[in-house]
Amino acid sequence: MDKNNVFDLFGKKLRNIVRERFSSPTPIQKGVIPEILKGRNVLTISETGSGKTEAAMLPVFDLWIKESPKPISILYITPLRSLNRDLLKRIRWWSGKLGFTVSVRHGDTSSSERSKQARNPPDMLISTPETLQAMLTGKVMRQNLKNIRYIIIDEVHELAPNKRGLQLCVGLERLNVLLKKKPLLLCMSATVGSPERIAKFFSLDEREYRIVNVTKNKKRSIM
Repeated sequence: MDKNNVFDLFGKKLRNIVRERFSSPTPIQKGVIPEILKGRNVLTISETGSGKTEAAMLPVFDLWIKESPKPISILYITPLRSLNRDLLKRIRWWSGKLGFTVSVRHGDTSSSERSKQARNPPDMLISTPETLQAMLTGKVMRQNLKNIRYIIIDEVHELAPNKRGLQLCVGLERLNVLLKKKPLLLCMSATVGSPERIAKFFSLDEREYRIVNVTKNKKRSIM
Protein backbone atom coordinates (compact mmCIF):
# COMPACT_ATOMS: atom_id res chain seq x y z
CA MET A 1 0.00 0.00 0.00
CA ASP A 2 1.29 3.42 -1.03
CA LYS A 3 0.83 5.87 1.86
CA ASN A 4 0.96 8.76 -0.61
CA ASN A 5 -1.92 7.39 -2.70
CA VAL A 6 -5.26 8.26 -1.06
CA PHE A 7 -7.01 5.65 -3.21
CA ASP A 8 -5.40 3.07 -0.96
CA LEU A 9 -7.61 4.36 1.87
CA PHE A 10 -10.61 2.78 0.19
CA GLY A 11 -11.82 -0.72 0.84
CA LYS A 12 -10.65 -3.46 -1.53
CA LYS A 13 -13.76 -3.48 -3.72
CA LEU A 14 -13.69 0.22 -4.58
CA ARG A 15 -9.89 0.39 -4.65
CA ASN A 16 -9.71 -2.22 -7.39
CA ILE A 17 -12.36 -0.48 -9.47
CA VAL A 18 -10.75 2.95 -9.07
CA ARG A 19 -7.52 1.54 -10.48
CA GLU A 20 -9.41 0.72 -13.68
CA ARG A 21 -10.06 4.43 -14.22
CA PHE A 22 -7.25 6.37 -12.55
CA SER A 23 -3.54 5.81 -12.19
CA SER A 24 -3.09 8.35 -9.39
CA PRO A 25 -5.18 10.94 -7.49
CA THR A 26 -5.29 14.61 -8.45
CA PRO A 27 -4.27 17.31 -5.94
CA ILE A 28 -7.88 18.02 -4.97
CA GLN A 29 -8.54 14.33 -4.43
CA LYS A 30 -5.47 14.06 -2.21
CA GLY A 31 -6.84 16.84 -0.03
CA VAL A 32 -10.52 15.94 0.05
CA ILE A 33 -10.76 12.14 0.22
CA PRO A 34 -9.08 11.68 3.64
CA GLU A 35 -11.27 14.41 5.17
CA ILE A 36 -14.51 12.81 3.98
CA LEU A 37 -13.44 9.37 5.14
CA LYS A 38 -12.90 10.90 8.60
CA GLY A 39 -16.55 11.98 8.59
CA ARG A 40 -15.96 15.70 8.13
CA ASN A 41 -18.15 18.06 6.13
CA VAL A 42 -16.10 19.53 3.29
CA LEU A 43 -16.19 22.50 0.93
CA THR A 44 -14.11 21.68 -2.14
CA ILE A 45 -12.80 24.54 -4.28
CA SER A 46 -11.05 23.89 -7.59
CA GLU A 47 -11.36 24.42 -11.33
CA THR A 48 -13.42 22.38 -13.79
CA GLY A 49 -11.58 19.25 -14.85
CA SER A 50 -9.55 19.01 -11.64
CA GLY A 51 -11.27 15.85 -10.43
CA LYS A 52 -13.36 17.41 -7.67
CA THR A 53 -16.49 15.43 -8.56
CA GLU A 54 -14.69 12.13 -7.96
CA ALA A 55 -13.04 13.67 -4.88
CA ALA A 56 -16.50 13.83 -3.31
CA MET A 57 -18.16 10.81 -4.88
CA LEU A 58 -15.49 8.15 -4.38
CA PRO A 59 -15.24 8.38 -0.58
CA VAL A 60 -19.04 8.51 -0.39
CA PHE A 61 -19.17 5.30 -2.44
CA ASP A 62 -16.64 3.75 -0.07
CA LEU A 63 -18.74 4.72 2.96
CA TRP A 64 -21.86 3.42 1.23
CA ILE A 65 -20.23 0.04 0.63
CA LYS A 66 -19.13 -0.23 4.27
CA GLU A 67 -22.35 1.04 5.87
CA SER A 68 -24.98 -0.43 3.48
CA PRO A 69 -27.61 2.22 4.28
CA LYS A 70 -31.22 2.02 3.12
CA PRO A 71 -32.26 4.02 0.03
CA ILE A 72 -32.38 6.92 -0.62
CA SER A 73 -28.96 7.31 1.02
CA ILE A 74 -27.08 9.62 -1.40
CA LEU A 75 -28.56 12.95 -2.53
CA TYR A 76 -26.67 14.85 -5.23
CA ILE A 77 -27.93 18.38 -5.94
CA THR A 78 -26.95 20.45 -8.97
CA PRO A 79 -28.35 23.82 -10.09
CA LEU A 80 -29.08 22.76 -13.69
CA ARG A 81 -31.07 19.92 -15.26
CA SER A 82 -28.45 19.55 -17.97
CA LEU A 83 -25.84 18.87 -15.29
CA ASN A 84 -28.15 16.23 -13.82
CA ARG A 85 -28.33 14.36 -17.11
CA ASP A 86 -24.57 14.53 -17.69
CA LEU A 87 -23.90 13.38 -14.15
CA LEU A 88 -26.29 10.45 -14.50
CA LYS A 89 -24.29 9.13 -17.45
CA ARG A 90 -21.13 9.48 -15.41
CA ILE A 91 -22.52 7.79 -12.31
CA ARG A 92 -24.02 4.84 -14.15
CA TRP A 93 -20.55 3.45 -14.83
CA TRP A 94 -19.85 3.38 -11.10
CA SER A 95 -23.31 2.08 -10.19
CA GLY A 96 -22.87 -0.81 -12.59
CA LYS A 97 -19.54 -1.71 -11.00
CA LEU A 98 -20.56 -1.20 -7.36
CA GLY A 99 -24.14 -2.45 -7.49
CA PHE A 100 -26.13 0.59 -6.41
CA THR A 101 -29.10 2.20 -8.15
CA VAL A 102 -29.20 5.81 -9.33
CA SER A 103 -31.94 8.00 -10.75
CA VAL A 104 -32.61 11.64 -11.70
CA ARG A 105 -35.57 13.70 -10.55
CA HIS A 106 -36.37 17.22 -11.70
CA GLY A 107 -39.18 19.22 -13.29
CA ASP A 108 -39.12 17.19 -16.51
CA THR A 109 -39.30 13.80 -14.81
CA SER A 110 -42.40 11.92 -15.94
CA SER A 111 -45.17 11.01 -13.53
CA SER A 112 -44.55 7.31 -14.16
CA GLU A 113 -40.87 7.68 -13.27
CA ARG A 114 -41.77 9.62 -10.13
CA SER A 115 -44.16 6.89 -9.07
CA LYS A 116 -41.45 4.30 -9.68
CA GLN A 117 -38.99 6.27 -7.52
CA ALA A 118 -41.55 6.47 -4.74
CA ARG A 119 -42.27 2.72 -4.82
CA ASN A 120 -38.66 1.62 -5.34
CA PRO A 121 -36.37 4.45 -4.25
CA PRO A 122 -32.86 4.45 -5.71
CA ASP A 123 -29.75 4.38 -3.57
CA MET A 124 -28.62 7.66 -5.14
CA LEU A 125 -30.89 10.46 -6.32
CA ILE A 126 -29.70 13.36 -8.49
CA SER A 127 -31.91 16.43 -8.23
CA THR A 128 -32.22 20.23 -8.12
CA PRO A 129 -32.97 22.68 -5.26
CA GLU A 130 -36.53 23.23 -6.47
CA THR A 131 -37.29 19.52 -6.78
CA LEU A 132 -35.98 18.87 -3.28
CA GLN A 133 -38.59 21.28 -1.95
CA ALA A 134 -41.30 19.56 -3.98
CA MET A 135 -40.29 16.09 -2.76
CA LEU A 136 -40.52 17.23 0.84
CA THR A 137 -44.24 17.83 0.37
CA GLY A 138 -44.92 14.31 -0.91
CA LYS A 139 -46.02 11.78 1.71
CA VAL A 140 -44.18 8.78 0.26
CA MET A 141 -41.03 10.62 -0.85
CA ARG A 142 -40.71 12.26 2.57
CA GLN A 143 -40.42 8.78 4.04
CA ASN A 144 -37.81 7.78 1.45
CA LEU A 145 -35.76 10.90 2.12
CA LYS A 146 -35.45 10.03 5.82
CA ASN A 147 -32.64 7.60 5.02
CA ILE A 148 -30.30 10.13 3.38
CA ARG A 149 -26.78 9.86 4.80
CA TYR A 150 -24.67 11.79 2.29
CA ILE A 151 -25.51 15.09 0.57
CA ILE A 152 -23.38 16.45 -2.27
CA ILE A 153 -24.06 19.96 -3.58
CA ASP A 154 -22.39 20.85 -6.87
CA GLU A 155 -21.65 24.35 -8.21
CA VAL A 156 -22.44 26.09 -4.91
CA HIS A 157 -20.95 29.33 -6.26
CA GLU A 158 -23.95 29.43 -8.62
CA LEU A 159 -26.40 29.04 -5.74
CA ALA A 160 -25.03 30.89 -2.72
CA PRO A 161 -25.52 34.51 -3.88
CA ASN A 162 -29.16 34.21 -4.99
CA LYS A 163 -32.67 33.13 -3.99
CA ARG A 164 -32.09 29.58 -5.20
CA GLY A 165 -29.31 29.22 -2.65
CA LEU A 166 -31.62 30.44 0.11
CA GLN A 167 -34.32 28.09 -1.12
CA LEU A 168 -31.86 25.20 -0.98
CA CYS A 169 -30.85 26.10 2.57
CA VAL A 170 -34.49 26.08 3.63
CA GLY A 171 -34.96 22.72 1.92
CA LEU A 172 -31.89 21.29 3.64
CA GLU A 173 -33.13 22.48 7.03
CA ARG A 174 -36.52 20.88 6.41
CA LEU A 175 -34.80 17.70 5.32
CA ASN A 176 -32.52 17.74 8.34
CA VAL A 177 -35.54 17.59 10.66
CA LEU A 178 -36.68 14.37 8.97
CA LEU A 179 -33.35 12.54 8.92
CA LYS A 180 -32.68 9.65 11.24
CA LYS A 181 -28.99 10.58 11.40
CA LYS A 182 -27.05 13.77 10.68
CA PRO A 183 -25.82 13.58 7.08
CA LEU A 184 -22.36 14.15 5.70
CA LEU A 185 -22.51 17.40 3.72
CA LEU A 186 -20.09 17.95 0.83
CA CYS A 187 -20.10 21.14 -1.25
CA MET A 188 -18.18 21.72 -4.48
CA SER A 189 -17.37 25.06 -6.03
CA ALA A 190 -15.21 27.00 -8.43
CA THR A 191 -13.23 29.87 -6.93
CA VAL A 192 -15.24 31.89 -4.40
CA GLY A 193 -14.33 35.05 -2.54
CA SER A 194 -15.45 33.99 0.94
CA PRO A 195 -15.19 30.21 1.34
CA GLU A 196 -15.80 30.37 5.11
CA ARG A 197 -19.13 32.12 4.57
CA ILE A 198 -20.13 29.62 1.90
CA ALA A 199 -19.32 26.67 4.17
CA LYS A 200 -21.33 28.12 7.07
CA PHE A 201 -24.19 29.12 4.76
CA PHE A 202 -24.86 25.51 3.80
CA SER A 203 -23.91 23.94 7.14
CA LEU A 204 -26.56 21.75 8.77
CA ASP A 205 -24.96 21.26 12.18
CA GLU A 206 -22.01 22.19 14.34
CA ARG A 207 -19.87 19.35 13.07
CA GLU A 208 -16.32 20.23 12.13
CA TYR A 209 -15.91 21.13 8.47
CA ARG A 210 -12.93 21.52 6.20
CA ILE A 211 -12.30 23.86 3.28
CA VAL A 212 -9.99 22.29 0.71
CA ASN A 213 -8.88 24.89 -1.83
CA VAL A 214 -6.81 23.84 -4.82
CA THR A 215 -6.50 26.36 -7.62
CA LYS A 216 -3.88 27.04 -10.27
CA ASN A 217 -2.76 30.23 -8.62
CA LYS A 218 -2.31 28.79 -5.13
CA LYS A 219 -1.05 25.63 -3.50
CA ARG A 220 -3.35 23.20 -1.77
CA SER A 221 -4.91 24.76 1.30
CA ILE A 222 -6.88 22.88 3.95
CA MET A 223 -8.64 24.93 6.61
